[in-house]
Amino acid sequence: MKDRDASEQCEWKRLERHFRYHGMLVERFRSAGPALVLGMVRSNQNEHRQALSAFEHEALVERYCELFGTWPPG
Repeated sequence: MKDRDASEQCEWKRLERHFRYHGMLVERFRSAGPALVLGMVRSNQNEHRQALSAFEHEALVERYCELFGTWPPG
């Protein structure tokens, strides 16, 4: 029983980390509108014209999906 409790606690902690990370992704480009998101996807650059970090790329995909209901092209 203790092993099961420990396993469940571990799973809850994993889920908490996942949702905290997802919240950070959503927040990163929350204010970016469709035109800006399309431009960043096409250029692979953020709003400051710098190459997207791995985190920003994930966040941009998330925002694109929110706006357009599908994965970005290519």
